[in-house]
Amino acid sequence: MAKDEPRFLLVSTRLEKFMEEHELGCLVRAGELSKEDFRVFNATSEPITPDLSEKYEAVFIGGTGDFSVAQDRPEWFDKLAEWTRTLLEKNVPTLGLCYGFHLMAHAVGGEVKTRPDLEETGTFEVRLTRAGESDRLLKCLPQRFLAQQGHHDVVLSMPGDWIRLADSERCHWQAFKHPEKPFYGLQFHPELRREDFMDRMRAYADSYASTPEVFEEINKQVQQTHNEEVIRSFLRLVEESQKQGA
Repeated sequence: MAKDEPRFLLVSTRLEKFMEEHELGCLVRAGELSKEDFRVFNATSEPITPDLSEKYEAVFIGGTGDFSVAQDRPEWFDKLAEWTRTLLEKNVPTLGLCYGFHLMAHAVGGEVKTRPDLEETGTFEVRLTRAGESDRLLKCLPQRFLAQQGHHDVVLSMPGDWIRLADSERCHWQAFKHPEKPFYGLQFHPELRREDFMDRMRAYADSYASTPEVFEEINKQVQQTHNEEVIRSFLRLVEESQKQGA
């Protein structure tokens, strides 16, 4: 790959361009990268082709406040889920965040449901499992840590061989990985700081903070978090994968 070509593919399902740019900016900062390192592909408006990932070292599947994996079936959804399965088949290093986490789970046969009783909006404690404590992606974090979360969907189950890396008081599945391939999903947002999360709440107030009172409750609850090292850990995994494939 030429040095001036993007290294990573960010798959977006956001309807607003400014929120797509916000997501990109958070990943760039967390990964200590530049915007030129990414190509942003918006699945809601661009055709999904089988060779979409071939030019890139890794794929990030981002979040969204516009769609639910459990409930929404826009015309592009099935193609995106099928393409996501091909990433696993082709051994493409992949990191799914929030909506990306739910999409990956659905694509490989996990059970994803909308559960208002289990949703998390704000800053919540996440706990690493024993597998998570020793995993190369997450071992940079303490066993218990605070993370930004905004989701109505939850993963209730995964196929038997998938490894659960983290949970929380409400959600049994906060993070998973394939047992053999660099295919990771996180329900929480390691790339977001407090101010980033509140930007998302303003943008998606209809879904998460429908009244000024609810917004203020969230604003009071949200704390600063320091989980950006997870993005850099993923980049190190990608680099190792590139060396092994050389």
